Amino acid sequence: MKFSDELMFALASWQKGWRENQEERERLSCELLAAVQGLDRRFKRVSCICYRKRFLHHGELVDIVLKDEKNEGVVSWTTNQEFAEIFKGLQKSDAVSGAIFEHTPSNDEVVLNICELWEDADFVAAANQFKERHPTEAIPLFHFKDTQGEVVLTSPLKASEIIALTGASSPFDDLCDQAGIPESQRDDIFTKLVQSGHCPGELKYINRESAQRIIDNTIRKIYEKVLAYKAEQLRE
Repeated sequence: MKFSDELMFALASWQKGWRENQEERERLSCELLAAVQGLDRRFKRVSCICYRKRFLHHGELVDIVLKDEKNEGVVSWTTNQEFAEIFKGLQKSDAVSGAIFEHTPSNDEVVLNICELWEDADFVAAANQFKERHPTEAIPLFHFKDTQGEVVLTSPLKASEIIALTGASSPFDDLCDQAGIPESQRDDIFTKLVQSGHCPGELKYINRESAQRIIDNTIRKIYEKVLAYKAEQLRE
């Protein structure tokens, strides 16, 4: 099949990114949606689990946590869990936490399977021809190719699908104080912890079970505050 320059331009622009400019993301997503209209359905299917790394902010927790569904529009996910975990690091100054979402998309949620495109010999040939004609514009296209396991989806974010959250353990001295460990023994204990791969205070992911426990506790605390507020209003 023929792969148009419109598709190449749109895909390259999408992969170049928008530097967190949401208006630019909306523009690029519209271009991409228009460009993939004529593609064969096999490029709009994903048959495996997908992952999305996302920093969570206070203003969106109601949708993600309480409603269990925040629609983001057209966004990139990955089929590579390890890539999702390292994407943009573990911490962002204005974020509550970093989260890894796990989702198996339905066909109507798939905009484009970029990995599948690069498996197609005709697409690779068309991309190389595009690169010859438009070398500058093709740079993002060939820089990323399918190395990120990227798929473009419209799948919502759901707290029930969070499999990891970033968090730090208590500072080492605080833990020692709680355990009653004397100062003279702390250096030796800290060295052994580091050697075994356990470094207190280090930012890291907590697993699915712990993440879901945090989410459940958050929901419970929110409802407790709502009930307390309503009770206070009634007393007044």
